[in-house]
Amino acid sequence: MDDEYQVVSVAHGDRTAREPMGSKDKFWFRGPGAHDWLFKFPSANTGGHWAEKIAFEIAVKVQIPAAIVELAVHEDAEGTERRGSICRRFPIDYELYHGNQILAGRDPNYARKKKYRHKQHTASRILNSMTIFRNVEVAIRNRRRLASYLVLDALIGNVDRHHENWGILRKRANGDWRGTLAPTFDHASSLGRELRDADSKKSRERYLHELGVDHYARHARGAVFASETDTPAPSPLELIRRCLADDRYGLLFTEACQQITRVDPKAISEDVVARVPGDWMTPVSREFAVRFLYHNHGRLAEMVE
Repeated sequence: MDDEYQVVSVAHGDRTAREPMGSKDKFWFRGPGAHDWLFKFPSANTGGHWAEKIAFEIAVKVQIPAAIVELAVHEDAEGTERRGSICRRFPIDYELYHGNQILAGRDPNYARKKKYRHKQHTASRILNSMTIFRNVEVAIRNRRRLASYLVLDALIGNVDRHHENWGILRKRANGDWRGTLAPTFDHASSLGRELRDADSKKSRERYLHELGVDHYARHARGAVFASETDTPAPSPLELIRRCLADDRYGLLFTEACQQITRVDPKAISEDVVARVPGDWMTPVSREFAVRFLYHNHGRLAEMVE
């Protein structure tokens, strides 16, 4: 189609540095707009690259601050091309202070190096950590934004909001720290990006025509716990349902759900997915992504009716 997302070409010689953080192969390069960008290769046989792009475009539609993402192709020294996504670096004069650093700074018993099935990584701890901002109004504003990030996760089915996938941007100024909540980032584990189209007990074809996308949404396990007694972590949608029922911050999540669900579901499903270039997604992966987004949008709307 004429309005397809651009695909940025990145040559082997464009690399400026390797990024050691995280489990996936990635590197920095100087790219569009003379900015530094992080090139990320998706896990093998997954759609992590198009999931990242779709998630960013949805965030834009629902007015949630997000790290800028483009689709990209990298050509290595032998001329072999590999597809991925690129994410624009946050402002160079700020450092990203990750969630595990924030939480461990507040509680010395917080296991900052544990990443998976981390029961201490609860929604209440995440929200309460915003008292790192001494200005009460700023702290409340950032709690509201964090709630919107978690509701976005529920919409797109992001199951990887671990404690290094959120944080604040900070810098030293006049002998003190200044900063703000970082835009939401790293949404590759969304939209069923790991599923095969067919020939699997948990294929997109089976979810579409037999089990239903609701089955996938209910059984997905997120990386944020509602309580330290949860086993396992709730799905991203279930997390929001439980947060809405919590008297301490239910209103924050009500506002975030309303912010997202007031947007036409077609605009954040069909219209966004349709712009992914033709051969980057199979017809089945497109159908699954669209139906999954419609389903989650509807569930969130029901929660705040």
